[in-house]
Amino acid sequence: MAEVCVFVVDDDFLIAQSIEDALADGGFVFVTAHSGTEALTLLEEGGSECRALVTDVNLGGSITGWDVARAARTKFPTLPVIYVTADSRHEWSANGVPESILISKPFVAAQIVSAVAELLNKHPTEPLA
Repeated sequence: MAEVCVFVVDDDFLIAQSIEDALADGGFVFVTAHSGTEALTLLEEGGSECRALVTDVNLGGSITGWDVARAARTKFPTLPVIYVTADSRHEWSANGVPESILISKPFVAAQIVSAVAELLNKHPTEPLA
C-alpha cells in the first residue's frame, strides 16, 4: 500500500509538530509549511503529491488558512480539507470550503487522523492531478 501524503500548514511549530506526530502515528507521511505564503508556493511546486490538507486558520500573516484551502481546492477540486482553529469556528460557514471538517484547538491526535481518513474515504480513487 502506498503512503498517503498530507499537507500540513501551521505557523506554530509546536502545533505543527503535534499534527505531524499524529499523522505519522496514523501511518501518513506529510509535507509541512509554516506560513500561508510558503503553503501557496509548495502547492504550486508539488501539491499533487499530497492527498489531503490540514491547515490552521490563523497563519500569522495576510494569507489565512481559508485562503490556502481555497487555492488548494481551485487546483485540486476534491482535496480533503481539515481546518484547525482556536477562535475562528464562527467563520467556517462563510469562509470554509465545502465538505471540509473543522477541528477546534485544543485537539487530540486521533481527531486529526480520523478527519483525514473520513474525508479520504469519500474520494478513495480520485487522483489529485
